Amino acid sequence: MRPLALVMIIALLFLTVGCAEASLLSDWFGIDLSVDATGTFDHDWTPTTATADYSIDDNWSAYFARPAHGGEQFDVEAIYFDNDATNAYIAVVTSFSVPLGVDFLGEHIVAGDLALDLGLGMYEMGIDIDGGTGAVAATSENDWYQGNSVYVAEQGFTNFDGGMTLGTASVDYFMYDLVERGYGTYVFEITVDRGLLTGAPSFDNSIGMEWTMGCRNDVIHLDGDFDGETVVPEPSTILLLGTGLLGMAGVVRRRRK
Repeated sequence: MRPLALVMIIALLFLTVGCAEASLLSDWFGIDLSVDATGTFDHDWTPTTATADYSIDDNWSAYFARPAHGGEQFDVEAIYFDNDATNAYIAVVTSFSVPLGVDFLGEHIVAGDLALDLGLGMYEMGIDIDGGTGAVAATSENDWYQGNSVYVAEQGFTNFDGGMTLGTASVDYFMYDLVERGYGTYVFEITVDRGLLTGAPSFDNSIGMEWTMGCRNDVIHLDGDFDGETVVPEPSTILLLGTGLLGMAGVVRRRRK
């Protein structure tokens, strides 16, 4: 291959990667969901990112040591957390239909909001999931409530209303083409600016998070830490790199003449 063509291809690859959208679950955490012939998850839940924190709760309740109450449709499978210098990244895998909800015992069960503890020993922050806005709010215990009157399993708060809105996180919802134990597989992913989080957490600061649905038939909790701040190139930096590679191409052409 001619040097000019090779440099052009490399530059194009850098520009394409910088603009492409990606799934956090697969592209950041390295989790590729799959099921075997019996319809049971058969992939490795361990993230490929060494700094990631995660908790696996597939078909099991960490609180009551039994499968999710109400069956697989309420099962919360896993939660992942990681960060870079700018953002915090969270992904949740569940059989609960997010954001549509589930009909159960004569009531429509809604998704819960993500509750965050930034070291105060309480859920002083929430990220809106059920409303689909991604609003990031400073909350008190009075702002949290149970999102449905149906109460079958575990106590506690599920949704928030009020608080002080600080900004907006990016929330993406995915329905995977996977049927596990008879129900679909859903993933929601959150990207939130670290500057919106209480105390603008830095290296080694702790974070706790919990997610469930409005009836709390299953719940998942994760305790993690903010790790070394890996800097991800901004699009302008990638563009500058691509321009530099094109400049190299010009040098190669002149030397060949």
